[in-house]
Amino acid sequence: MQVIVVGAGIGGLAAALALHASGHEVTVFESTPTILPLGVGINLLPNAVEVLGELGLVDALLAHGVATREMLYFNRFGQRIWGEPRGRFAGHAAPQISLHRGALQGVLFDAVVERLGPDRVICDRRFMDHEEGGGRIVARFLDRAGAAWEVPADLLICADGIHSAARARLYPDEGPPIYGGHILWRGTSLAAPFLTGASMVIAGHRDQKFVIYPISPPGPDGRQRINWAADLAVAKNLRREDWNRPGDPAEFLPRFEAWRFGWLDVPGLVRDAEAIYEFP
Repeated sequence: MQVIVVGAGIGGLAAALALHASGHEVTVFESTPTILPLGVGINLLPNAVEVLGELGLVDALLAHGVATREMLYFNRFGQRIWGEPRGRFAGHAAPQISLHRGALQGVLFDAVVERLGPDRVICDRRFMDHEEGGGRIVARFLDRAGAAWEVPADLLICADGIHSAARARLYPDEGPPIYGGHILWRGTSLAAPFLTGASMVIAGHRDQKFVIYPISPPGPDGRQRINWAADLAVAKNLRREDWNRPGDPAEFLPRFEAWRFGWLDVPGLVRDAEAIYEFP
């Protein structure tokens, strides 16, 4: 079966690998001219890692990330409330892996190029619409030069993100995503390992919390890349959601200025950020 996958993100690339493993002919189309390692950290639970393990990717993922050892909850004063082991440390067949989103996408992309071939990932193709008929489907794309492309296939999978062109066409009256009442400021910082060096921590409460976990092994200087997210309840958000919109620490850091726990300096970590992004 000939399959078109729209979107070379995590979902699209994983789908392409799974379909190829089942014997299908798959081509991935991506709107951007180049696939770059965007974003910050991501946490893969054991059920997701088991699927990626079936694709033979666990060792490559662990080489880029950290096998999360424990999940801990603290209050806003840094006092421990509760904790539990995670992944293989909790008896699961697969580890829980924390790593940079770009590293995850890179591992998937490299596997697709190796197994499907370099000509099976085509960039600079923005999905426009599709047409069905006679048991087949035709997908239409537009490149940045304005040229139109039509590609026939048996199956079309659209993994083109939160602003999916395919979803907008199928559900034109759906409207934009509904704001959930919270804004996240996300970043990564190089810092000394905290607690076990493989701990995931959620500190605070429903309306104000700080999530933190390492996403790389320690480097030669002993520091790890630490992923963090500052979460605040905000009544209204008038900005369009965008995973890559730069964030301003002045909008949230004052609320966390006193969060120094001995084993973790939250304001120091934020000030040392390599980059900060705001969502939604």
